[in-house]
Amino acid sequence: MAEIDIETTISDVKIFIEKLKNDLPEVFSSRGLESSAPTPGKVLYQGDLLESDIIVNPDIEKSSAALENGRVVIYLKSKDDNAGGIVENWLRSRATEILTRRAGEWAEKMGVRYNNIAVKDQKTMWASCSQKNNLNFSYRIIKMPKVIMDYLIVHELAHLIHFNHGADYWATVAQYCPDYKEHRKWLNNNKYAVLADVEIKYIPPSEQNTTETAVENV
Repeated sequence: MAEIDIETTISDVKIFIEKLKNDLPEVFSSRGLESSAPTPGKVLYQGDLLESDIIVNPDIEKSSAALENGRVVIYLKSKDDNAGGIVENWLRSRATEILTRRAGEWAEKMGVRYNNIAVKDQKTMWASCSQKNNLNFSYRIIKMPKVIMDYLIVHELAHLIHFNHGADYWATVAQYCPDYKEHRKWLNNNKYAVLADVEIKYIPPSEQNTTETAVENV
């Protein structure tokens, strides 16, 4: 199982670290990661910190979020709706779609078959594979760069061949993810950036400064 405390990461980690250093300096502060807070108004998605916009429109059917032109746009039916929670629901939906598709693609490459796949809000492990060949993933994986998601998928699918962490198991992982040994510490050291909840709330235009954006349709 790919538990959070297992040291794991993958090949483009340096790029991701530099992005976090620029956009989340508090994550790398001397206080340590555990005390870091999410960056207000930004969404960590597939390794990128994306800006967000909020549009309030009481005429829409329900509140939702979408990726548009490199930004996360949050459509609120009411200004009192939980914008951060809506984005987390969107992330969960994207994670279910992408992880399910990528797991199927990797399973075909590796010549293995799993029974069921579930994407949950689990914070004690990134992913797991049961003895019944069922896969579980934390939806928060969607916040990681794509190559990290692929590593975690390979990590679990390899258990369908070797249900342990022995030498043969790691040889299988290395066959499909040859760079894994170079990056095994980063994910454990930087997990709080991925585990942090999205912190976004609607601010009326009259209270915004010039760096914040929101639109209200009335």
